[in-house]
Amino acid sequence: MQILGFIVFLNVSHLGVMQIFRLTTCHAYFCKAIPLLILYGAGVAWVLFALGMHPFFLWQLILASIWLFVIGRKQTKMAEAMLSMAGEDADSVRLIAVSTVKTIRYYTYSSFVYVAVFSGTYIWLYNT
Repeated sequence: MQILGFIVFLNVSHLGVMQIFRLTTCHAYFCKAIPLLILYGAGVAWVLFALGMHPFFLWQLILASIWLFVIGRKQTKMAEAMLSMAGEDADSVRLIAVSTVKTIRYYTYSSFVYVAVFSGTYIWLYNT
């Protein structure tokens, strides 16, 4: 029963973080959305701790990291496809290239922030 609860928790927490990532990968909202991402990561760690799912901490950390990595790889492939379809216009290719590099960079930063805050908060809660 606890495994089923963890699977539900993993999916719900991932859906929530992906909604926040929609804000953090927007170039204009990155700095404004990072505090929300930090609060969300700490909240997910607190809920996991409060539910007593201690054996699933590493599973949450590993599966969420793998999930974020897979989505990041898909974004990279989509960016390459967009560049190949941009055509011969140098200005549009340059604009798309700059935009996709920033988006991928913000996604990577957001992923590291989420995983670090989640794991740091959970470890802090577990040791206090």
